Amino acid sequence: MTMKTPVGIAVVGCGQIAQHYARSLLSRPDRVRLAGGYDIIPERTMEFATEYGGRAYPDFQAVLDDPEVQIVANLTTQQAHAEVSEPALLAGKHVHSEKPLACTREDGRRLLRAAQQAGTILSCSPFTFMGEAQQTAVKAIRGGSVGRVLAVYAEMNWGAIERHNARPIPFYQKGAGPLLDVGVYALTVLTAALGPVTRVTGCARIVQPERVIGDGPDAGRRFRVETPDQVVGCLEFECGAVGRLTASFRTGKSRQANGAEFHGELGSLILDSNVLFHAGVERWDAEQDHWSAVPAVRKPFNGVEWGRAVFDLVDALEAGGPRHCTGEQAFHVLDVCLGVLESAEQAHPVEIKSRFDLPPLMPWAE
Repeated sequence: MTMKTPVGIAVVGCGQIAQHYARSLLSRPDRVRLAGGYDIIPERTMEFATEYGGRAYPDFQAVLDDPEVQIVANLTTQQAHAEVSEPALLAGKHVHSEKPLACTREDGRRLLRAAQQAGTILSCSPFTFMGEAQQTAVKAIRGGSVGRVLAVYAEMNWGAIERHNARPIPFYQKGAGPLLDVGVYALTVLTAALGPVTRVTGCARIVQPERVIGDGPDAGRRFRVETPDQVVGCLEFECGAVGRLTASFRTGKSRQANGAEFHGELGSLILDSNVLFHAGVERWDAEQDHWSAVPAVRKPFNGVEWGRAVFDLVDALEAGGPRHCTGEQAFHVLDVCLGVLESAEQAHPVEIKSRFDLPPLMPWAE
């Protein structure tokens, strides 16, 4: 049974990532209706509405005042997530926010309280753990494919993003950086498979303090990096496993680009990418000393289906069923990231106090 009318969604923040979301959302007109978009740069607002349809909202308040909008997709810069999500939640809108949930624990807790107070739903990326490859890996780990997990390694080496992003400066400012921007992909997969992290130890540095924008109208402009661009975090999980996560925005290509490894008593499992839904998954059997491909739980989407978390939110609104991208897990991931950065600055381990309920497998992965 489907809803009588598609759910109205407004995009706030019409930058590069909004293009991916819009194209994906428009692929399911039976489920969602793109009501329009708003950006603090008026030209972006107009370009978005012209390209994808819907209203060109003159300001954020107009989005909140529109009764046709039931969900706000918060695709603003990392530093603006909390200031956009909170008033949207309190205005009775459900919110799907891009990552991270917020830039501070205080703001993150404020968003959880706002959703609870208003009776609205807070969904947050990364949603890529909902991909076919990632669900295949999570299901295998939860099902004991490698036995008790002893150690995990994950990589999010994203490269120097100023080479291909025309507006890279916010990514290198406080509240962003590689751990909070892309390390969260790996952390969400790891915590979906293994549960919460209880303690972290970090090493973080600014290894390339000056960058040059390589694309767009500001090409050639130099800017300074304000937050660590190379981060290594050691993770201690409540289940007993230990792990290591590397996240970087430095120059260079890595053969360990963005995958994860799970090593257990009975074998190992490799997920080639924490991001791509069609990534490979392989298992090594300790007894037979043999690698084999793990069959995907269903035919994978090729790449990333950017609207998947929003579609999941719509399903939850319709049927009252379980959601997968929760504010609670996103807050835990934020807590872990901030703990790693604090540990690096303070030169001692940091205890992680937040917890969350494991997200259920997607219905098609069960």
